[in-house]
Amino acid sequence: MLDINFIKENKQKVLAALNSRKLARTIDLEAFLGDYDQYLALLQETEALRGKKNELSRNISPSPSPSPSPLDANGKAKLIADATTVKEKLQKLEVDLGELKAKIQDVLQYIPNINSEEMPIGRDEEGNEIIKVWNPGTGYYKEKEGQKFAYTDVSYAPKEVFPHKDHIELGESLGIIDIEQSGKVSGSRFYYLRDEAVLLLDAVFLVLKKHLLEMGYHPIISPALVKERALFGTSHFPEGRDQVYKIENKNVEEGNELYLVGSSEPPNFSYFMDRILPKEELPIKVFARSTCFRSEVGSWGKDVKGIKRVHQFDKLEMNAVCAEGQDRAIFDEFLEINEWLYQQLELPYRVVNKCSGDCGYSASYFQYDVEVWRPGVNEYMELGTDTMTTDYQARRLNIRYKDTDGKTKYVRTVNDTGASTRPLIALLENHQNKDGSINVPKILVPYTGFETIAPKQN
Repeated sequence: MLDINFIKENKQKVLAALNSRKLARTIDLEAFLGDYDQYLALLQETEALRGKKNELSRNISPSPSPSPSPLDANGKAKLIADATTVKEKLQKLEVDLGELKAKIQDVLQYIPNINSEEMPIGRDEEGNEIIKVWNPGTGYYKEKEGQKFAYTDVSYAPKEVFPHKDHIELGESLGIIDIEQSGKVSGSRFYYLRDEAVLLLDAVFLVLKKHLLEMGYHPIISPALVKERALFGTSHFPEGRDQVYKIENKNVEEGNELYLVGSSEPPNFSYFMDRILPKEELPIKVFARSTCFRSEVGSWGKDVKGIKRVHQFDKLEMNAVCAEGQDRAIFDEFLEINEWLYQQLELPYRVVNKCSGDCGYSASYFQYDVEVWRPGVNEYMELGTDTMTTDYQARRLNIRYKDTDGKTKYVRTVNDTGASTRPLIALLENHQNKDGSINVPKILVPYTGFETIAPKQN
């Protein structure tokens, strides 16, 4: 979350974010700051009364001394009466102070990060900006001089023109994706992957894992169940609560309320929670492959079929905690890794600068999406998101570092979807042949053990 003093000093930037983001609730910034000023005044009055109470207590029961000041019965009675009045007033002020503090915290948790100057202002995906487009065989697509990419204009035409099937039809004909049986077992938005699909998807993760290890990233296996603080700390709560599955706590040790993660981002960053890190250890870059769960509330009726928008999926997440000034370089590095992977997989993709109204959760300061072209449905599909969050998450999780000048500061956090189940969709649709077979990109062959996937014979 944002520091309140930062909000006061940067009111216009905060207002710009409030006016341009999709918010879970309406926020009156002036009223919020007015409440905070009232809180400071009450706090000052409360502290003064606490001092007065302590002073009266000392006078009523002075410490032993060689020559204690004489206090007659009337004087002591007056002090006791004054102390009682102060105590009663203090009790009321402390109640008012607690209620006002809770009100301020309730609003503060919904105030989003400010917008980066590089973030476009827009209401929805139509306000996003295409940064670059890459196509297999031809490389980066060149903008026409003096013109910007139009969000809906740039597409990719495969070399061989034939009616391309989508991944559902391909998966069924190849015998590697089974939606029908998973519906019987678990309901809609689940799937079975079989045989070559499993090996192909695992190969994508293994290629990326090898690349990250070579770059010095730390592998981590993190919990798939977390407490509320981990989700609040990464700003998936409170506004994203309806996307998360909660576990009944009657069968959980200590009665903890636990939630299934929709990404390893919450447990990965929470690993550093309540720590002060030496600056010389920063940045720390980790990655984790995990099974993730999302309710997908609000998307019912959209992308219901297939494995694009599902309740359970695998994902390899990249996360970094770093010092101030290091986060932009890591953001760019994450994007380079994304692009490297999808170029190796020979997938046509574009990089999109997300606008304020489409930038996801409230921690976002600056955000890029990588989107892949799907010839089976003639549209781009989001593969993952690269996000800078400044110190927004670190403040909630209390992750700090000691700078070279000895001062303690909050770290910066950066997160990125390294890979997920979705590249399997893109691989099947983009590498299909006219006969329904699939060519496997060369980089994956050592991990799969096969160069093509052929349709099953009936």
